Parts: sequence; structure tokens; C-alpha cells
Amino acid sequence: MKIDLTPLEDIPTVLIQLKLIDKKLDLNIEKRWLNTRELANYTGYKLETIKSKIKNHEFIIGVQYFKRDGKLLFDKFEVDRWVMGIKPTDIELNNDCSNIVDEVLASI
Repeated sequence: MKIDLTPLEDIPTVLIQLKLIDKKLDLNIEKRWLNTRELANYTGYKLETIKSKIKNHEFIIGVQYFKRDGKLLFDKFEVDRWVMGIKPTDIELNNDCSNIVDEVLASI
């Protein structure tokens, strides 16, 4: 029985193509959490303006940020809602919390 081994020669080429596909997939993943500099780029605000608004507690109403390991992180979805003029209501916030609690309890 004779086995044709010529397809094995294509392995390096296939590996390179797989690496390129993997890199493209990584680039297409949309980032949800933005740091201060990324927020400035995303919204078009100057970095100094954002830092000033945070310092003076007058930052974007309805957009929460979280501090992790000395970094401020902003939820991109909330920023988008703010840009579109959608304000979260107390009912929305309560429903969101209730839904999260229900999901966690259901998973236990």
C-alpha cells in the first residue's frame, strides 16, 4: 500500500493561514469595558475633560464606572445609551437587578 505524503508539505502554509484567521477573529471581538483613554477616543471628549468631570463628580449622568486595580472602567453599553439620550429609570434599574438575581438563583 502506497501512501501519498505530499499533502504534508502544505502543513506550514495551513498553519500560517490559521494564525492569520485567529488574529482576525481576535480583532473582531468588541470590547465592552473601556479605560479612561479608550473612553476619550470612543466619545471624542478630550482625556483632560473626562478626568476633570470625574474629579468634580460631574461625569456623564447615568454612566457608572468601576475602579479595578487603580483603573477606572466604563461600560461601553451605558456610554452608548448616554450618547443616544437614553436615561435609565429606577424601574429599569430595579428590573435589571431582579433579572440578574433571578438568573443567578436559577443557575444554582
